[in-house]
Amino acid sequence: MGKVLSAPYAQIYEDFLDWQRPRTSGQGYASLKTRVFTLLSYLEENELDPVTVSVQDALEYKAAVSSRVTKEGKPVTAGTCCNSLKIARGFFNFLVITGKRKSNPFLAVPYPRRAVHISRNVLTEAQMNMLLGRLRQFSSIADYKAHVIAELLYAAGLRIAEAASLLPQDIDTRQRMVYVREGKGGKSRTAFLTGYAAAVLEKYLAQGRLLITSSCRGVRGSVRPHGHAVFAVGLGRLQQEINDVLREACLKLELPVITSHGFRHSVGTHLLRAGCDIRHIQVILGHEKLETTQIYTHVDRDEVRASLDAHHPRRWKEEGER
Repeated sequence: MGKVLSAPYAQIYEDFLDWQRPRTSGQGYASLKTRVFTLLSYLEENELDPVTVSVQDALEYKAAVSSRVTKEGKPVTAGTCCNSLKIARGFFNFLVITGKRKSNPFLAVPYPRRAVHISRNVLTEAQMNMLLGRLRQFSSIADYKAHVIAELLYAAGLRIAEAASLLPQDIDTRQRMVYVREGKGGKSRTAFLTGYAAAVLEKYLAQGRLLITSSCRGVRGSVRPHGHAVFAVGLGRLQQEINDVLREACLKLELPVITSHGFRHSVGTHLLRAGCDIRHIQVILGHEKLETTQIYTHVDRDEVRASLDAHHPRRWKEEGER
């Protein structure tokens, strides 16, 4: 049986979750619960009252989080540490707002520096065309579903969690818009479709979705949970379904294997290469901060060296010539 918080810590845990629930997406809420529970477990184990936690206590919590290891025995990443500290900062901010504290000790705790990470979950434009062409040659309901989702994710830059939560009325194929009710951080936004993706979705909603929902019926024809969603299943199952199809297709085409999130990374990269204004990419991907979008401006070092060799006035014209 897992750890159980004692009554005072359990009460403040529930109070915080109740306060945070309407401010957080479904996927984010699950992560929030785990990280706040970890924080309160640490405070209880070290006999620290949340109301009297000091800056020194907060710094020691940061050190404790940074020293943890994964199940594989590897040190946790700076990103993991940052996420834990963000949750702690949010929790103590709640205590200040609700009058339980006068200040937030975690505001004085700096986040660890995160290295710029260039995702490998990306295909080139040519590779993406090969993959989408393969998915278009579907021979089963699962393959057809993957084809529709792939075109949606690559066109609109949606996260798979956002696609899983879509309802039919959220998609306007005539205006080529998708209303995302619950994006990252619980924020809604409008995403946009290409003409081809809009046509694929229009046909799917008019005809193809019936095949999907029919295969998801429960006992005596009852509608299963998530049956009213566009893709008729929850996030976990949808993610597994699309990733299984992607893995098989990528291996057959001898392409790098990507996951559903690879479409989002790829469209950001491809739009930037094609000359799209980075501020427009920010809107397309639904990034709150431009700094998040600017990750796509980082290119491979080998590409930089190759560009330098090809364009610098002092490049070698012939072997041995300077």
